[in-house]
Amino acid sequence: MKKTGYLTVSHSRRALTLLLCAAVSAGMIAGSVYGAAHPHGLPAVLHQFFLPGEYGTSFFAVARNTFLSSALFIAAAYLAGLFAFGQPLGIALLVYRGFGIGASSASLYSSEGAGAALKVTLQLMPAALAFTGVAILAVRELLRVSAAILRLWTIGELKDEKLIDLRLYSVKYAVLLLLSAIISLADGAVYIVCSGSV
Repeated sequence: MKKTGYLTVSHSRRALTLLLCAAVSAGMIAGSVYGAAHPHGLPAVLHQFFLPGEYGTSFFAVARNTFLSSALFIAAAYLAGLFAFGQPLGIALLVYRGFGIGASSASLYSSEGAGAALKVTLQLMPAALAFTGVAILAVRELLRVSAAILRLWTIGELKDEKLIDLRLYSVKYAVLLLLSAIISLADGAVYIVCSGSV
């Protein structure tokens, strides 16, 4: 019986991860269409600092900007998870994250042509994939806690009280912030190496 329960939980978790990946993919498609139509002047709120070297070309500027973008995303996910109806916002956040990746990639290709392939492959995509992983983890936790709060409000019971443990919830997001800081530092280093800046 335990084995069956474990398989059910594992399958459910896999299905949820696929759903979250689909949300990011949908955002990337929409962002690609938008970025191709607007190759110049993409605002920071849309490209989310996935454009290499945008708003600063030093190591610290790149690391600061990418970390700030991820930290704001994580903070939004954290707050949304504290509400019973935070689930739709979590999905919207992933679509938005994907939009920034798609728009940045398409904008680079539209403005630089085939020459952008190396920049996209070496500078944009590694950071985009890493930050997407962090975003999916953040939203998955958001969905779990938000759904638990909704269940508590509507049914008046919880399957596991740890789901609404604020301290544990906060620690998980603190770890995601730390991961974001590490990825941001790596992103800054990759930019400097690839651009040849000092």
